Amino acid sequence: MPRLRKPAVVLAAAATLAAVALLGATSAFAHAEPSAVTPAVGAVLNTAPSQVTMDTAEEMTLVAGSNDLVVTGPAGVVSNNPATVDPANHSHISVQLKSNLAAGVYTVAWHTVSGDDGDAASGTWTFTYDPSKPTSAGSTAPPTAVSEATAASPAAATSPAAPAAGSGSSQAGSSLFATRTGEIGLSLAVLASLLGLAAIRRRNAR
Repeated sequence: MPRLRKPAVVLAAAATLAAVALLGATSAFAHAEPSAVTPAVGAVLNTAPSQVTMDTAEEMTLVAGSNDLVVTGPAGVVSNNPATVDPANHSHISVQLKSNLAAGVYTVAWHTVSGDDGDAASGTWTFTYDPSKPTSAGSTAPPTAVSEATAASPAAATSPAAPAAGSGSSQAGSSLFATRTGEIGLSLAVLASLLGLAAIRRRNAR
């Protein structure tokens, strides 16, 4: 049997180790992002809701003040904050709403901190309460999350006001860039590993 050339073996082994390392780095980005919300994104309700709930893809931390839901409508904030993480299900958070809601569009601003690694995420979604309009179930897709590089103040993250320039937006961009870089690096490492293994097989076949 022909002897394998050591450089080819070393190349394949190094590429494989790099792929494993990059995979671990990419999967390290963990966020408690929404998996389901009620009322749903874009829903139209004829009956005023008594609460807003959100389920997350992973468990949230139980540190007080880390997770929140703030609901605003035509009359201002209508949520009885703070929101509550279910003690029996750390992937479920809810907040009670005030009674006698005015008809109109309501915005839910959410903020979570991962119980796994402390990564923070936030975002918003809207629904409508209007007895005069036809009902609509809304979208089954969860609201889009904006990942944050570090855990921020829940009050700042859930505020309906637009974030200050260069603050949350730059953090989200940095996190997204790091994630995309990890994905590209992983793909290149896997490709290099496959090419190295193919070279070994060709030499074995000779």
